[in-house]
Amino acid sequence: MTDPDRLASLAERLSELREEKLYLESEIEKVSAELSEALEPGFQGELGALDVRVAPGRRTLRITSPDEVPPELCRVQPDRALSKAHLDAGGEAPPGVEANVGRPVVTVRPKG
Repeated sequence: MTDPDRLASLAERLSELREEKLYLESEIEKVSAELSEALEPGFQGELGALDVRVAPGRRTLRITSPDEVPPELCRVQPDRALSKAHLDAGGEAPPGVEANVGRPVVTVRPKG
């Protein structure tokens, strides 16, 4: 599949789909917010022909000052960057490390 017209068409379609995805994700957030404001967390029931469930939000954490976190809440982890550098230098995955190659990423942006 090296036909330039076909490849340009695929790139254009990918760009259109990504734009549509952003729009749809925004709409999903708006509608979800409106439903969650109207219904109580824990609601389960039928609305029209749909079964609807409102799960309570999950707590999330972001470490803002790692040095201030008490030691009993910290643990030492292997350094992924060192393992990656070892693999990039031609080494094999060390014990306890699994190396996977992800899918190629195709980026398409409008010109200009």
